[in-house]
Amino acid sequence: MTTEPLRDRNERVRAAVRSHIATLPVPPPNLARIVARAEGGGRPRRRSGWVVQAVAAAVAVVVCGTVTAAVTLARPETRHGVAPLYSFSPDKVPDFAKLPGPEAVWPGAVRQLPERLPDGSDYTVADTTEGDDVLVVPLGRAAGPLLFNPDSGAIRGVATASVTDGLNQPRVTSARVAGDRVVWFLEGRRNGRIAREAWLAPVAGGEATKLANLPAVSGTAVLAGDAMIWEEYGPGQGKDDVKIRRLPLDGGPVADVPGSRGYWLSTIPGWITTQYPGTPFGEPERTGELIDVATGKRYRWKANEEMVATVACGSTWCAGGTVGEEAAIQNLDGSGFVALKSRGGFEPGYEGRLAIGPIGERWVVWDRVTGRAAVIERKRFDDPFARQSELLMEGMRSRSTVQVWQAPDGTYKMLDLKRLW
Repeated sequence: MTTEPLRDRNERVRAAVRSHIATLPVPPPNLARIVARAEGGGRPRRRSGWVVQAVAAAVAVVVCGTVTAAVTLARPETRHGVAPLYSFSPDKVPDFAKLPGPEAVWPGAVRQLPERLPDGSDYTVADTTEGDDVLVVPLGRAAGPLLFNPDSGAIRGVATASVTDGLNQPRVTSARVAGDRVVWFLEGRRNGRIAREAWLAPVAGGEATKLANLPAVSGTAVLAGDAMIWEEYGPGQGKDDVKIRRLPLDGGPVADVPGSRGYWLSTIPGWITTQYPGTPFGEPERTGELIDVATGKRYRWKANEEMVATVACGSTWCAGGTVGEEAAIQNLDGSGFVALKSRGGFEPGYEGRLAIGPIGERWVVWDRVTGRAAVIERKRFDDPFARQSELLMEGMRSRSTVQVWQAPDGTYKMLDLKRLW
């Protein structure tokens, strides 16, 4: 029996796809490239959700023989800025197979954490301060976050009597350090009614101040300059039925960020993007827009032709994958494409200069400015259903200012991204 060479089979598939695309009223971008990757038979790699879903959606289009045209909302003409590009050259790409741990690369940024607070409570790390205290949120009923020194075990609350008076069943939904202040969002019942509130208190200690009553907050709120921002969903199902809400920390009502309908929080706190982070509506997005909410500056992003499906973009660069399943990076405008010769899925992290994510079976943090990088070695669990500490539930998100993990020896550690430079 004669076996068809793989190269001939791939070309035959691509030719069939091109013929199919030619018959469609709305040809999708780069569909042939995506299908070529899908039919290649390679071992699938772990990717960020937006990559997996984008590829799946594109393949489904071919299988079903139909294409749904994406609807683009008309926007007023906008002057776009040129994103500041971090200095980058091929000699700053590390050898991902031989990376040291973060203790060796950034010794001043790594701390050991207890699994539970001194009173036995489970907790998550929300943020870090300029001093030794870490901002943590105890699980369960809490009127505010806590400032916790994991070295000494000292702990103190930021919520004062003005917060707790008449409050029942409280729960902290978001907490951040804003310079010398702590801001947090709170849900509960006050005087028999549902309460959603924003509070502010000095890091050094002092009376808490109520900022505002809040509408229902969808997901986590993040800092954007001197304000907190979050997503608010409308009643519809479309990707554009969302807007960004803003609460100033120095006083003022909750208001929409102007022109933010159809935008989502990006992986860089304070930045928003037109790129939908969930299951794609229509075709994977190949271009879009980013806004720095604090300054109002807008930037366009565009996926390089070598990128499969879409890309994840931060304030200066984007990450994605190639047909050969290699992780890749590029500048916002699509230039500067570099395949990293390793399977993986980076996302832009803190302040836009970090690349964070899995490379092979390893979790990597890479500073694209200095070229310094480290691998976080995590404890492996034989039982996938084994209980894991609440510390780990939010500990490895690229949007966070920290990375929290359980080391192979069972200890819990934290990398403070604010202290990497």
